[in-house]
Amino acid sequence: MKTLIITLFCGLMTAHTLFAKGFDRPVSADYQRGVEALNEGDIQQAYACLTNELDAHPENGYAHCYMALVCNFCGDAKLAFHAVNESLRFIPQADGEYRAFAYYTRGMLLMNAQAYAEAEKDFNEAIRLTPSDVENYKARAEVYMHIGKYEESLADLQAAMRLDSRADVYDLMMQLIEANPDPVFFDQVTSAFSNATAAR
Repeated sequence: MKTLIITLFCGLMTAHTLFAKGFDRPVSADYQRGVEALNEGDIQQAYACLTNELDAHPENGYAHCYMALVCNFCGDAKLAFHAVNESLRFIPQADGEYRAFAYYTRGMLLMNAQAYAEAEKDFNEAIRLTPSDVENYKARAEVYMHIGKYEESLADLQAAMRLDSRADVYDLMMQLIEANPDPVFFDQVTSAFSNATAAR
């Protein structure tokens, strides 16, 4: 996972852009068009619309979060970090779903920058806010693998498979085996994967 996958959350989030308990989510035309363009893979259009939105509404934390994805896709990590930090300033505390999205996004940026301790903290917070989101566990499992916490990495992959027996964890499990070739651990990983595939 060297880059953020732009469409990972976009489809989910566009379905929830109107209103939620205790807070309003953005409904402006530029914001909506920006998210739609991002979903369609039109990065230039997404950038233009989100820039217009943030010029008009600089405290739109939701737009900042999507802008972080655009900046990361364009290879500008500095602007991506700035955007996601702004998103966490402005997304309402009550909106746990989007705050989790922002923490996940920043966690991925931090992991790409090999800032694993900070990435782990952000994934911890994303999991606290949305404990049923498989992607959070997969991302934290990758962090744990990078820092040598192999048992914790396997536990997160197992958590992901418990949440969704079809979760795509095969590549991460293979990387985990390569990172820790101990035969006992190999048996643990293959057993976990076999049990999960049998449950499908």
